[in-house]
Amino acid sequence: MGPTPSLDQREQAALGLEQLAFLVRADAWRGQGTPALPPTQAGVLRMLAGEPSGLRPGHIAERVGVSPASLSDSLKALEARGWIRRDPDPDDGRAMRVRLSRPGRALAARLNDPARGMGALLAALPERDVAALLRATQLLVAEAQRQGLATGLRTCVGCRFFRPYASDDPERPHLCGFTRQPFGDRELRVDCSDSEPAPADAVAVALDRFRRADATP
Repeated sequence: MGPTPSLDQREQAALGLEQLAFLVRADAWRGQGTPALPPTQAGVLRMLAGEPSGLRPGHIAERVGVSPASLSDSLKALEARGWIRRDPDPDDGRAMRVRLSRPGRALAARLNDPARGMGALLAALPERDVAALLRATQLLVAEAQRQGLATGLRTCVGCRFFRPYASDDPERPHLCGFTRQPFGDRELRVDCSDSEPAPADAVAVALDRFRRADATP
C-alpha cells in the first residue's frame, strides 16, 4: 500500500469531485434534448430502467438515498408527467411497485446515454484510469454506506459473492461467486442486478482485503 494521502490531497480530491458533480447537475438542468429534471427524479428514472419488474417505493428511497417523504413527492411529479406507473405488487397485494411507462422508458434511455453527463467526461479517459476510478468508487460508496448516507446500493464490495484477490490471475485478481469467473478492477460494478447484500461483518472483511491492492490469494 502507498502512503496515506495528506489533508491537502484529500481536500483537492473532494473539491474536484464536488465541482464535477455541480457541472454535471447544471448540464442536466439545461436539458440536452431531455426535460430538465431534479437529480432525484432523474436518478429514479435511471434506476427503474434496469428494473423491468419495478421496485417498491421503500427500496427506491434506500437506493437513491432520500427520505420516503421526499421520494413520494418525486414519484408524484413523475407520475403526473406520465413517466411512471404504480401497479399492485404480485408478491403482496397491499404493496405497490413502481415501473416505467413506455414514455418513461424512452426518457430513461436518453438519460442513460453514455454520451451524456458524466459519461461524456469518462469517454476521454484511458481504460487504466477508468479502472482506477471504479476501484475508488467502490471505496467511496462503502464509506457513504458506513456513514449512513446511502443504503441498498448494489456494489461489488457490498455483495456476498465478491471475493477480492481470490484469483491467481494478476490481470483479473478478484472472483465473483455468482458467475464463478475472475475479473479485474475495470469490471467492477457499482450497480449489479445479480448483487445480494452481504452481512456487515463479511463486508468489513472483504473491504479490508480489497483496500490492500497488494493482497495475494
